[in-house]
Amino acid sequence: MEKILNRLLDLPQVVNSKLPGNTFNSWVQDSESNIPSWVGKFYTVSALVVLLTSLVVILSPLWNGGMGEKMDIVANILSMLIWVYAAFPISQVIRAAGDSLAESKSGTIDFIFKDLALANIKVLGHVAAIVALFGAFAMTLSWATSLSVSGDFATGWVENISYAYALPMAATAELASLLNLQFISNILANDWANWDPTMASGNALSWDGLISVAWEYVGVVVVLAKLYVALAIYKFFYGIISSFVNFIKNPYLPFKSK
Repeated sequence: MEKILNRLLDLPQVVNSKLPGNTFNSWVQDSESNIPSWVGKFYTVSALVVLLTSLVVILSPLWNGGMGEKMDIVANILSMLIWVYAAFPISQVIRAAGDSLAESKSGTIDFIFKDLALANIKVLGHVAAIVALFGAFAMTLSWATSLSVSGDFATGWVENISYAYALPMAATAELASLLNLQFISNILANDWANWDPTMASGNALSWDGLISVAWEYVGVVVVLAKLYVALAIYKFFYGIISSFVNFIKNPYLPFKSK
């Protein structure tokens, strides 16, 4: 009777092992260890979606009748060439972030709050720098040729991860405010976030126009500076919080007992 009962209890396991192509159990059991791989795949797919969407938006004047007339056609063609070229390195930034995340060996907590957060900061900063650089190229052509070469690029999707870039600066500003360092807090919370060195394009082949173009290239450096400062601040705060949590889990006194 006991053997019959054990066989009956083992029936689901026996039948499950005989099902053809049954890999669902391993998927569920290994789901936590596969999180980096899944997230990396999501970024890889996102890179392709961003590329295709960007190309459709950039080239849409061809079938929407927005090419204009005479010299406007030339200006639009130059704009398309610039931003079609830019779309590929922008999508590669996202793809590279996905490849890096897929290779992560961190635990779930470190992966979410460290690896993923840092990857998003890098993606946003690098994309902003590339857009600023190609925008500077477009302004240079406008200044040199008197054509109205567009410096706009569709980056609305960046708003979905913009919090990862703004959070370190906001956290540092709050900390400085708590320490009564209002001057530093105001710079980080207001001036640093709002300072945009880019300027409206000046007159073609003019001195003021050349200055505007130069400031566009300065803007690229500023974007990268913000990126590296944001990365350093986030790593600093994450290190402090991580050390504090580890201390709570395993408290100790920093001196030797005799």
